[in-house]
Amino acid sequence: MADSRDYAIVSFEQCLHASYIDSKMETERSDSSLNPRIIANDQASATNLLSVIKTQLKSCASFDFSVAFISDGGLQALIEVLNELRDKSIPGRFLTSTYLNFNSPAALKKLLEFPNIETRVYQGNMHAKGYFFNKGELSTVIIGSSNCTQTALTCNKEWNVLFHSYASGEMLKSACREFENLWTDPATTGLTATWINEYDRYITKKEPLKPAVRSTFKSGQTVVSTDGESTITPNSMQQHALEALEVLHDRNEQKALLISATGTGKTYLSAFDVLATKPQLVLFLAHRMRILDASRKSFETVLGNRYTYETYGAGSAKPKAQCTFAMVEALRRHIDEFDPTDFDYIIIDEAHRSGADGYRAIMDHFKPVFFLGMTATPERTDGYDVYSLFNHVIAYRITLQDALENDMLSPFHYFGIADLQIDDEIFDDPRLFTMLCSQERALHIAEKIEEYSVDKKNRKGLVFCNKNEEAEALSKELNALGYRTLALSGKDSDKVRDEAILRLENGDIEYILSVNIFNEGIDIPSVNQIIMLRRTESAIVFIQQLGRGLRKTDEKEYTLVLDFIGNYQKNYFIPIALSGDRTYNKDNLRAFVKEGSTIVPGCSTINFDQISEARIFRAIDDGDFNGVKLIREEYEHLKRMLGRIPNLSDYDENEAIDPLRIFAKFGSYHAFLNRYEPEYAISFDSPQCAALKFISQKLANGKRIEELLILRDLVRDSHLPAEGFFCNLQRTTGKSTSRQTIESACRVLSGSFLPSEQPLIEFDGERYLLNTRFASALNQEEFKCQVLEAVDFGISRNASRYGEPYRDTNFVLYEKYTYEDVCRLLNWEKNANGQIISGYKYDKGTNTFPVFINYDKDPSISDTIRYEDRFTSDREIIAISKASRTLQSPEIKRLQAWPDNDMHSYLFIRKNKDDKDGGKEFYFLGEIAPTGNYRLFTMPGTSNSAVEITYRLDQPVRADLYDYLTSDFNQ
Repeated sequence: MADSRDYAIVSFEQCLHASYIDSKMETERSDSSLNPRIIANDQASATNLLSVIKTQLKSCASFDFSVAFISDGGLQALIEVLNELRDKSIPGRFLTSTYLNFNSPAALKKLLEFPNIETRVYQGNMHAKGYFFNKGELSTVIIGSSNCTQTALTCNKEWNVLFHSYASGEMLKSACREFENLWTDPATTGLTATWINEYDRYITKKEPLKPAVRSTFKSGQTVVSTDGESTITPNSMQQHALEALEVLHDRNEQKALLISATGTGKTYLSAFDVLATKPQLVLFLAHRMRILDASRKSFETVLGNRYTYETYGAGSAKPKAQCTFAMVEALRRHIDEFDPTDFDYIIIDEAHRSGADGYRAIMDHFKPVFFLGMTATPERTDGYDVYSLFNHVIAYRITLQDALENDMLSPFHYFGIADLQIDDEIFDDPRLFTMLCSQERALHIAEKIEEYSVDKKNRKGLVFCNKNEEAEALSKELNALGYRTLALSGKDSDKVRDEAILRLENGDIEYILSVNIFNEGIDIPSVNQIIMLRRTESAIVFIQQLGRGLRKTDEKEYTLVLDFIGNYQKNYFIPIALSGDRTYNKDNLRAFVKEGSTIVPGCSTINFDQISEARIFRAIDDGDFNGVKLIREEYEHLKRMLGRIPNLSDYDENEAIDPLRIFAKFGSYHAFLNRYEPEYAISFDSPQCAALKFISQKLANGKRIEELLILRDLVRDSHLPAEGFFCNLQRTTGKSTSRQTIESACRVLSGSFLPSEQPLIEFDGERYLLNTRFASALNQEEFKCQVLEAVDFGISRNASRYGEPYRDTNFVLYEKYTYEDVCRLLNWEKNANGQIISGYKYDKGTNTFPVFINYDKDPSISDTIRYEDRFTSDREIIAISKASRTLQSPEIKRLQAWPDNDMHSYLFIRKNKDDKDGGKEFYFLGEIAPTGNYRLFTMPGTSNSAVEITYRLDQPVRADLYDYLTSDFNQ
């Protein structure tokens, strides 16, 4: 035990030396995770104080927080981890103050709900901010500028210092003394319900600043004063959109589609463009009167008395105003009363509805100077091509992520919550969802609403259900529990819906339950809760429903989103929708589930409880993202948007599905188009198809650039002299590419690394040449173009994902590689299949020893290979040798001879779930070194011996990946 502590202290001392004396100091024994560091909220590096605090809380024995300010949003962002600590009975203390009377009574009341947390209030001007995480011998402290507010924890410009200290360290002792002095100060009182009520009455009389005013004023629209009148001006994103529209007007485009997230001010934007272009007669179309009324008010605000305004309805006389606002159906019924040139500028709200007969009839009839379609979701679930109606011209796109980053929407705190558990039985079968007892479900829903809500006074929520019957039953049960709710369905008239919305806005009811009638076409800015009780089977619908609560108002600090997650096959749509990532890259989705709060822009946070997280991970693992149906749907979407067959580069430029999925399923893009695209009429012979397949599947992933550059240069010039070839490639790559790597790349292209492959190049003793057959095939210009397109795609992919290799290797930390990739990128002479490698393999030619670990073992596999490999920390792993090995086996002796033999060992690991995408890819975790600990044992259920080998990782495993690899999703 003493040796272990001595080792830790030496490592800690080296970290302090590197932090305060010489940053270049780095030794094998130092642990960079112990370095003191500055924590700043930085979207670009996916770092914020909130994520650090949550990580520290999950591993502490107790905690103490000293913060002057606690806001509803700040506490809301911490609710998930505080719930976990409550369930584990981890004690904590909150020390806050009455400074500026800032603290929210609702947040203080919420703290009283945690039996494991004691809260005290310093009644005076305390402004100290410190977070203490007690972990026994070695504790962590964060001291800096951040209070417990959602902006300070996530997006404000803040500086905080994190350091570690042993219990005997003076720095920790002095910080703790300061905390205890304030904790026991006579001016400090214990937090009670009585004290909160008195405080609430006092600050109400003092009329404290509203939450929106407490932070720097930055609303969605800026109001400025000109000659005593208020004039609304475009925000930054709207200004960019107006500049894009100006370009379209200069090109005399007749139609364009504006794609902008709900709540980002599309109507204001259209009014600004009218103000800029000055059309004589304007028509604004919508499908609901509530939208028309709100839109007219927006236009009047922007345009003032420059225009006259009129709302056209059924039976109305032909409008005479300069700006006409009309319901689509009313105008369609009387369209013959209008001349095609009656309007110069026509705006169509909710333009994704344009495929309906009424919209198309109007668009076919009128011939304005300009048609502007506006929508948040141009993708229709029925597959109708909305883009074609607007000539595939996209004026501008503002995504949910863009809007959050530019502070155009209300921040939201999303919580993924496991669906109901009754009598210790988890209802995993999706078919049982609507069979659950409504009373039991209502109790479960109510429990979670109370558990996750900080502000319980002014709840205005929309609840989305699977079926109308379910909405009605749950509304009755929730009413019986004391909530004020009602259910609406498609059968209810606009009048009934509008009355319900008014009651919600006035506070007469708290929740409206429905299925999908509120997915679009409504605007209820005061909504501050979204509750999802339905399965997520579409990212489009998810974003539509989420968007109902994101409209900014002065009274709303944030929106609470509760998503009740069952065990559904398509749960992977949740991270797809929240992240906006349509590449279907599973690792991106997994990272978002674990670290979404650092990835989502602005002050919003993403949280999942352990069960819902496991359910999403299972859905991601089981999801067939290489399936024909998915690939075709995503291809058709991109084609509709572009109005043509996409090029390979179009996929990345438009953040569409990853073309590597097309290559994996069909061999090449040509093969896919040849099979499913009727407009594609290009054919190649079998050798050409085989060459494209090899380039697409083996090289275009961009994991190594040398093959791609060699092939590109030879396709352009047919031969390259050996003399100077090496130096020329180094100049092209801009890095010190080794001769071994270039020779390896040439072996891959010549077919000697994989003997079964069609050779693309050869060497005649003096020059590198294209293979004769391949060179002849390139005489077909279209084939040559597609070869170069695949090669260029691979070069681009290398730059975007593999441009920063680990040390002097061809690998990038945390990227994924197959057995074949590893053999190739380690410059082995020949490929070795997985069965030969079987966990690890030594290559004499390169003196390398890659170790492959399947971290989860299938219980059905043989006892002789079901080893218990395991992490002991994020910096150390115990791996098991192959069966029938002893301490005298060659590979064990070779490891024991390290470092004298200068062998390089690398760790590759995978979760080993049933990943339907196949490929058997492993995460690269860097170089590893044997610690010298070897233990001989007999495998359970066999007579075979094996050896436990302890390795130390050069770099600690990234936190989200470590959590993913070590989590048991079957519990």
